[in-house]
Amino acid sequence: MNIHILYTGGTIGATHTKIASAGPAGAWAPAEARDTAPLPVPCGVRISESRPMNILSENMTAARWRELLLHLRGLALESKDGLIVTHGTDTLAYTACLLSLVFSAPQLPIVLVSANRPLSDPASNGSENLAAAFAAIKEKIAPGVYAAYRNSDGRSYLHAGAELLQCPCGSDDFFSVFYGGAAGNPLAEIREGRLCYRKAPSPGIPPFGDFARDFDGRFRKVLAIKPYVGIDYDSYRLDGTDAVLHGLYHSATAAAFEDDADAGAPSVLQFARRCAKAGVPLCIAPFPQTLPGGGKALYETTARMLDAGAIPIKGVSFEMALVMLMLGLAP
Repeated sequence: MNIHILYTGGTIGATHTKIASAGPAGAWAPAEARDTAPLPVPCGVRISESRPMNILSENMTAARWRELLLHLRGLALESKDGLIVTHGTDTLAYTACLLSLVFSAPQLPIVLVSANRPLSDPASNGSENLAAAFAAIKEKIAPGVYAAYRNSDGRSYLHAGAELLQCPCGSDDFFSVFYGGAAGNPLAEIREGRLCYRKAPSPGIPPFGDFARDFDGRFRKVLAIKPYVGIDYDSYRLDGTDAVLHGLYHSATAAAFEDDADAGAPSVLQFARRCAKAGVPLCIAPFPQTLPGGGKALYETTARMLDAGAIPIKGVSFEMALVMLMLGLAP
Protein backbone atom coordinates (compact mmCIF):
# COMPACT_ATOMS: atom_id res chain seq x y z
CA MET A 1 0.00 0.00 0.00
CA ASN A 2 1.41 3.39 -1.04
CA ILE A 3 0.31 6.48 0.88
CA HIS A 4 1.46 10.07 0.69
CA ILE A 5 1.48 12.04 3.95
CA LEU A 6 1.21 15.80 3.73
CA TYR A 7 2.14 17.74 6.88
CA THR A 8 0.68 21.15 7.67
CA GLY A 9 1.53 21.31 11.38
CA GLY A 10 -1.06 21.37 14.14
CA THR A 11 -0.98 19.86 17.60
CA ILE A 12 -0.16 16.43 16.20
CA GLY A 13 3.24 17.75 15.14
CA ALA A 14 3.77 20.24 17.97
CA THR A 15 6.32 20.36 20.77
CA HIS A 16 6.60 22.16 24.09
CA THR A 17 8.31 25.52 24.07
CA LYS A 18 8.95 28.11 26.77
CA ILE A 19 6.68 31.14 26.75
CA ALA A 20 6.64 33.34 29.84
CA SER A 21 2.89 33.85 29.92
CA ALA A 22 2.31 30.08 29.71
CA GLY A 23 4.07 29.44 33.03
CA PRO A 24 6.50 26.62 33.82
CA ALA A 25 4.56 24.09 31.73
CA GLY A 26 5.33 26.02 28.57
CA ALA A 27 3.13 26.01 25.50
CA TRP A 28 2.62 23.89 22.41
CA ALA A 29 4.13 25.29 19.24
CA PRO A 30 5.00 23.90 15.79
CA ALA A 31 8.01 21.61 16.00
CA GLU A 32 10.87 21.54 13.55
CA ALA A 33 10.75 18.44 11.37
CA ARG A 34 13.71 16.90 13.18
CA ASP A 35 11.95 17.33 16.56
CA THR A 36 8.70 15.69 15.53
CA ALA A 37 7.93 12.25 16.94
CA PRO A 38 8.15 9.53 14.26
CA LEU A 39 4.85 8.45 12.78
CA PRO A 40 3.60 4.95 13.59
CA VAL A 41 3.43 3.47 10.08
CA PRO A 42 1.85 0.00 9.75
CA CYS A 43 3.83 -2.85 8.25
CA GLY A 44 3.52 -3.15 4.51
CA VAL A 45 2.82 0.56 4.01
CA ARG A 46 5.20 2.63 1.93
CA ILE A 47 4.98 6.36 2.49
CA SER A 48 6.15 9.48 0.73
CA GLU A 49 6.05 12.84 2.48
CA SER A 50 5.83 16.58 1.90
CA ARG A 51 5.43 19.61 4.14
CA PRO A 52 3.99 22.73 2.48
CA MET A 53 3.63 24.55 5.81
CA ASN A 54 4.14 24.07 9.54
CA ILE A 55 1.62 26.09 11.51
CA LEU A 56 -0.92 25.81 14.29
CA SER A 57 -4.20 25.60 12.44
CA GLU A 58 -5.71 28.61 14.20
CA ASN A 59 -3.22 30.56 12.08
CA MET A 60 -4.68 29.22 8.82
CA THR A 61 -5.53 31.96 6.30
CA ALA A 62 -6.96 32.10 2.80
CA ALA A 63 -3.44 32.71 1.47
CA ARG A 64 -2.22 29.55 3.21
CA TRP A 65 -5.19 27.63 1.87
CA ARG A 66 -4.08 28.71 -1.59
CA GLU A 67 -0.57 27.48 -0.82
CA LEU A 68 -1.99 24.13 0.31
CA LEU A 69 -4.14 23.73 -2.81
CA LEU A 70 -1.27 24.61 -5.14
CA HIS A 71 0.90 22.07 -3.35
CA LEU A 72 -1.78 19.39 -3.67
CA ARG A 73 -2.19 20.18 -7.35
CA GLY A 74 1.52 19.61 -7.90
CA LEU A 75 1.67 16.18 -6.22
CA ALA A 76 1.95 13.05 -8.37
CA LEU A 77 -0.64 10.83 -6.70
CA GLU A 78 -1.50 8.50 -9.57
CA SER A 79 0.34 5.57 -7.99
CA LYS A 80 -0.94 6.26 -4.44
CA ASP A 81 -3.67 4.39 -2.62
CA GLY A 82 -4.48 7.33 -0.39
CA LEU A 83 -3.46 10.73 0.94
CA ILE A 84 -3.21 11.61 4.64
CA VAL A 85 -3.13 15.29 5.63
CA THR A 86 -2.01 16.15 9.17
CA HIS A 87 -3.77 19.28 10.43
CA GLY A 88 -4.63 21.10 13.65
CA THR A 89 -8.05 20.65 15.21
CA ASP A 90 -9.04 24.32 15.46
CA THR A 91 -9.78 24.86 11.76
CA LEU A 92 -9.92 21.24 10.67
CA ALA A 93 -13.63 21.40 9.78
CA TYR A 94 -13.10 24.39 7.49
CA THR A 95 -10.21 22.74 5.65
CA ALA A 96 -12.18 19.49 5.39
CA CYS A 97 -15.02 21.43 3.74
CA LEU A 98 -12.56 23.21 1.45
CA LEU A 99 -10.99 19.98 0.23
CA SER A 100 -14.42 18.37 -0.12
CA LEU A 101 -15.44 21.15 -2.49
CA VAL A 102 -12.24 21.63 -4.42
CA PHE A 103 -11.73 17.88 -4.81
CA SER A 104 -15.39 16.95 -5.14
CA ALA A 105 -14.48 14.12 -7.54
CA PRO A 106 -11.17 12.80 -6.14
CA GLN A 107 -9.42 9.73 -7.51
CA LEU A 108 -8.34 8.51 -4.07
CA PRO A 109 -9.34 8.83 -0.40
CA ILE A 110 -8.03 11.92 1.37
CA VAL A 111 -8.05 11.58 5.18
CA LEU A 112 -7.36 14.50 7.51
CA VAL A 113 -5.72 13.56 10.79
CA SER A 114 -5.25 15.69 13.90
CA ALA A 115 -4.65 15.15 17.60
CA ASN A 116 -5.69 16.49 20.98
CA ARG A 117 -2.05 16.51 22.18
CA PRO A 118 1.35 16.33 20.48
CA LEU A 119 2.20 12.91 19.11
CA SER A 120 5.07 12.62 21.63
CA ASP A 121 2.61 12.93 24.55
CA PRO A 122 1.47 9.50 25.88
CA ALA A 123 -2.04 10.93 26.35
CA SER A 124 -2.31 11.93 22.69
CA ASN A 125 -4.93 10.35 20.45
CA GLY A 126 -2.75 11.12 17.43
CA SER A 127 -1.43 7.58 16.95
CA GLU A 128 -4.96 6.14 17.03
CA ASN A 129 -6.18 8.79 14.60
CA LEU A 130 -3.36 7.91 12.21
CA ALA A 131 -4.09 4.21 12.63
CA ALA A 132 -7.75 4.88 11.77
CA ALA A 133 -6.72 6.78 8.64
CA PHE A 134 -4.42 3.95 7.51
CA ALA A 135 -7.17 1.42 8.24
CA ALA A 136 -9.79 3.33 6.23
CA ILE A 137 -7.48 3.46 3.22
CA LYS A 138 -6.51 -0.20 3.62
CA GLU A 139 -10.21 -1.10 3.77
CA LYS A 140 -10.54 0.63 0.38
CA ILE A 141 -12.96 3.31 1.42
CA ALA A 142 -14.40 5.12 -1.59
CA PRO A 143 -12.50 8.13 -2.96
CA GLY A 144 -13.51 11.22 -1.03
CA VAL A 145 -12.48 13.54 1.80
CA TYR A 146 -12.66 12.27 5.38
CA ALA A 147 -11.45 13.06 8.89
CA ALA A 148 -10.37 10.39 11.38
CA TYR A 149 -10.58 11.14 15.10
CA ARG A 150 -10.87 9.30 18.43
CA ASN A 151 -13.38 11.02 20.68
CA SER A 152 -13.32 11.06 24.47
CA ASP A 153 -15.59 7.99 24.48
CA GLY A 154 -12.54 6.01 23.32
CA ARG A 155 -13.99 5.26 19.87
CA SER A 156 -12.25 6.12 16.60
CA TYR A 157 -14.64 7.69 14.13
CA LEU A 158 -14.43 8.49 10.46
CA HIS A 159 -16.32 11.60 9.37
CA ALA A 160 -17.21 12.69 5.86
CA GLY A 161 -15.26 15.90 5.35
CA ALA A 162 -18.31 17.79 4.08
CA GLU A 163 -20.21 16.89 7.26
CA LEU A 164 -17.58 17.74 9.88
CA LEU A 165 -18.42 20.38 12.48
CA GLN A 166 -16.00 22.50 14.43
CA CYS A 167 -14.75 20.87 17.62
CA PRO A 168 -16.50 22.65 20.53
CA CYS A 169 -14.22 24.92 22.56
CA GLY A 170 -12.63 23.00 25.42
CA SER A 171 -13.79 19.67 24.02
CA ASP A 172 -11.75 16.76 22.67
CA ASP A 173 -14.58 15.55 20.44
CA PHE A 174 -15.64 16.03 16.82
CA PHE A 175 -19.17 15.59 15.49
CA SER A 176 -20.86 15.26 12.11
CA VAL A 177 -24.09 16.41 10.54
CA PHE A 178 -26.03 14.62 7.88
CA TYR A 179 -25.78 16.25 4.48
CA GLY A 180 -29.22 17.63 5.02
CA GLY A 181 -28.69 19.77 8.07
CA ALA A 182 -29.82 17.43 10.84
CA ALA A 183 -27.51 16.30 13.61
CA GLY A 184 -26.26 12.81 12.95
CA ASN A 185 -23.69 10.10 13.39
CA PRO A 186 -20.23 10.05 11.88
CA LEU A 187 -19.92 8.03 8.71
CA ALA A 188 -18.11 5.08 10.27
CA GLU A 189 -16.21 3.71 13.23
CA ILE A 190 -12.84 1.98 13.07
CA ARG A 191 -12.89 -1.16 15.22
CA GLU A 192 -9.77 -3.34 15.39
CA GLY A 193 -8.63 -2.02 12.06
CA ARG A 194 -11.96 -2.64 10.31
CA LEU A 195 -14.27 -0.06 8.81
CA CYS A 196 -17.74 -0.32 10.39
CA TYR A 197 -20.30 2.00 8.83
CA ARG A 198 -22.74 3.71 11.19
CA LYS A 199 -24.91 5.05 8.39
CA ALA A 200 -25.14 4.81 4.63
CA PRO A 201 -22.78 7.19 2.84
CA SER A 202 -24.67 10.36 1.97
CA PRO A 203 -25.13 11.52 -1.61
CA GLY A 204 -22.41 14.01 -0.83
CA ILE A 205 -21.87 17.41 -2.34
CA PRO A 206 -22.63 18.11 -5.98
CA PRO A 207 -19.59 17.42 -8.17
CA PHE A 208 -17.97 20.55 -9.52
CA GLY A 209 -16.10 18.83 -12.34
CA ASP A 210 -12.72 20.40 -13.03
CA PHE A 211 -13.06 23.02 -10.33
CA ALA A 212 -9.80 21.93 -8.66
CA ARG A 213 -7.90 22.27 -11.90
CA ASP A 214 -9.41 25.63 -12.82
CA PHE A 215 -9.47 27.26 -9.38
CA ASP A 216 -7.21 30.30 -9.50
CA GLY A 217 -6.62 30.48 -5.74
CA ARG A 218 -8.53 33.69 -5.20
CA PHE A 219 -11.01 33.65 -2.34
CA ARG A 220 -13.95 36.01 -1.97
CA LYS A 221 -14.13 38.20 1.12
CA VAL A 222 -16.95 36.99 3.34
CA LEU A 223 -18.26 38.61 6.51
CA ALA A 224 -19.47 35.84 8.84
CA ILE A 225 -21.92 36.70 11.61
CA LYS A 226 -23.37 34.51 14.34
CA PRO A 227 -26.63 35.62 16.01
CA TYR A 228 -26.61 36.54 19.67
CA VAL A 229 -28.65 38.59 22.10
CA GLY A 230 -27.63 42.23 21.86
CA ILE A 231 -26.14 42.00 18.36
CA ASP A 232 -25.34 45.46 16.97
CA TYR A 233 -25.72 45.38 13.20
CA ASP A 234 -24.60 48.99 12.90
CA SER A 235 -21.08 47.92 13.91
CA TYR A 236 -20.65 45.76 10.78
CA ARG A 237 -19.07 47.42 7.76
CA LEU A 238 -19.72 46.17 4.26
CA ASP A 239 -16.84 47.95 2.51
CA GLY A 240 -14.88 45.46 0.43
CA THR A 241 -17.20 42.61 1.35
CA ASP A 242 -18.26 40.20 -1.41
CA ALA A 243 -20.89 38.35 0.63
CA VAL A 244 -22.31 38.05 4.15
CA LEU A 245 -23.02 34.74 5.85
CA HIS A 246 -25.44 35.08 8.76
CA GLY A 247 -25.80 32.12 11.09
CA LEU A 248 -29.13 31.07 12.55
CA TYR A 249 -30.46 29.79 15.82
CA HIS A 250 -31.43 26.10 15.94
CA SER A 251 -34.96 26.84 14.71
CA ALA A 252 -33.64 28.61 11.59
CA THR A 253 -34.35 32.03 13.07
CA ALA A 254 -32.64 35.28 13.96
CA ALA A 255 -33.89 38.57 15.38
CA ALA A 256 -36.15 39.84 12.59
CA PHE A 257 -38.38 42.66 13.77
CA GLU A 258 -39.24 45.95 12.13
CA ASP A 259 -38.46 49.20 13.92
CA ASP A 260 -39.24 48.57 17.57
CA ALA A 261 -38.67 51.29 20.13
CA ASP A 262 -38.37 48.69 22.87
CA ALA A 263 -35.69 46.71 21.04
CA GLY A 264 -33.10 49.48 21.17
CA ALA A 265 -31.24 48.26 18.09
CA PRO A 266 -31.89 47.29 14.46
CA SER A 267 -32.58 43.69 13.47
CA VAL A 268 -31.45 41.53 10.58
CA LEU A 269 -34.21 43.08 8.45
CA GLN A 270 -32.62 46.51 8.52
CA PHE A 271 -29.22 44.89 7.96
CA ALA A 272 -30.64 43.02 4.94
CA ARG A 273 -31.71 46.32 3.41
CA ARG A 274 -28.19 47.70 3.96
CA CYS A 275 -26.74 44.65 2.22
CA ALA A 276 -29.15 45.02 -0.70
CA LYS A 277 -28.30 48.70 -1.08
CA ALA A 278 -24.58 47.85 -1.10
CA GLY A 279 -25.10 45.02 -3.60
CA VAL A 280 -23.80 42.44 -1.11
CA PRO A 281 -25.71 39.13 -0.97
CA LEU A 282 -26.89 38.18 2.52
CA CYS A 283 -26.90 34.41 2.94
CA ILE A 284 -28.23 32.46 5.91
CA ALA A 285 -27.12 29.02 7.13
CA PRO A 286 -27.44 26.35 8.33
CA PHE A 287 -30.89 26.18 6.77
CA PRO A 288 -32.87 22.90 6.64
CA GLN A 289 -33.32 21.27 3.27
CA THR A 290 -37.05 21.11 3.88
CA LEU A 291 -39.18 22.71 6.57
CA PRO A 292 -42.04 21.00 8.41
CA GLY A 293 -45.58 22.08 7.72
CA GLY A 294 -45.62 21.56 3.98
CA GLY A 295 -42.39 23.43 3.39
CA LYS A 296 -43.62 26.66 4.95
CA ALA A 297 -41.50 28.74 7.28
CA LEU A 298 -41.76 27.65 10.90
CA TYR A 299 -41.56 31.13 12.39
CA GLU A 300 -42.55 34.56 11.17
CA THR A 301 -38.98 35.72 11.77
CA THR A 302 -37.75 33.16 9.24
CA ALA A 303 -40.35 34.28 6.70
CA ARG A 304 -39.45 37.92 7.24
CA MET A 305 -35.77 37.23 6.61
CA LEU A 306 -36.59 35.47 3.36
CA ASP A 307 -38.97 38.26 2.32
CA ALA A 308 -36.19 40.77 3.03
CA GLY A 309 -33.97 39.02 0.51
CA ALA A 310 -31.91 36.68 2.69
CA ILE A 311 -30.64 33.74 0.61
CA PRO A 312 -30.75 30.36 2.37
CA ILE A 313 -27.89 27.94 1.76
CA LYS A 314 -29.77 24.73 2.37
CA GLY A 315 -28.64 21.44 3.81
CA VAL A 316 -25.08 22.33 4.80
CA SER A 317 -23.30 23.37 7.96
CA PHE A 318 -22.25 26.94 8.71
CA GLU A 319 -18.66 25.87 8.07
CA MET A 320 -19.48 24.47 4.64
CA ALA A 321 -21.62 27.48 3.71
CA LEU A 322 -18.76 29.82 4.59
CA VAL A 323 -16.28 27.92 2.43
CA MET A 324 -18.77 27.75 -0.45
CA LEU A 325 -19.13 31.53 -0.34
CA MET A 326 -15.37 32.05 -0.17
CA LEU A 327 -14.95 29.87 -3.25
CA GLY A 328 -17.75 31.59 -5.12
CA LEU A 329 -19.85 28.41 -5.24
CA ALA A 330 -22.86 30.13 -3.67
CA PRO A 331 -24.55 33.50 -4.39
